[in-house]
Amino acid sequence: MKSVYMVEQARKKPFVNKPNRAKRIQYAKTMMEKPFSYWKDILWSDELKFNIFSSDGKIMVWRSKTEEFSPQCAVPTIKHQGGSVMVWGCFSCAGVGSLHFIEGMMNRFAYREILETNLIQSEKKLGLDDKFVFQHDNNPKHTTAIIKYCLKKKHIEVLKWPPFSPDLNPIVHMW
Repeated sequence: MKSVYMVEQARKKPFVNKPNRAKRIQYAKTMMEKPFSYWKDILWSDELKFNIFSSDGKIMVWRSKTEEFSPQCAVPTIKHQGGSVMVWGCFSCAGVGSLHFIEGMMNRFAYREILETNLIQSEKKLGLDDKFVFQHDNNPKHTTAIIKYCLKKKHIEVLKWPPFSPDLNPIVHMW
């Protein structure tokens, strides 16, 4: 009989303390009360690093001692992991917005550039009216004064987001 268990690396997730769990629950309850029409005006966003060749984490396999270097049980490697690409993207119920490929480190200045070019470009591409609600998480570069000012200057409403809640963002299923 084949076992239903297998060896896999444990998933990592941010630790969420009791007060923040309560905030997440309250947020979920509040959002459940919103009408369907509310959700059509939200522009969801996030950035993600894509590895070009290899994984950042451990890759686990089932094997016997004699299969150590068999092609099915080995992962090819190259120097410096083959590089990666950092991408910012967004979507709404109207479709997928513009992608922005990030060169170098992502910081508040790079993020402001994305907002000043791709956010408005995506709004137009998706046919959103000026009253759309922008979602980004509580990453420190998203919550700096320069970013808050940029969004306020453009009259963009930001969806309040509970702490340590990247898993609530539906864009994680789009990548």
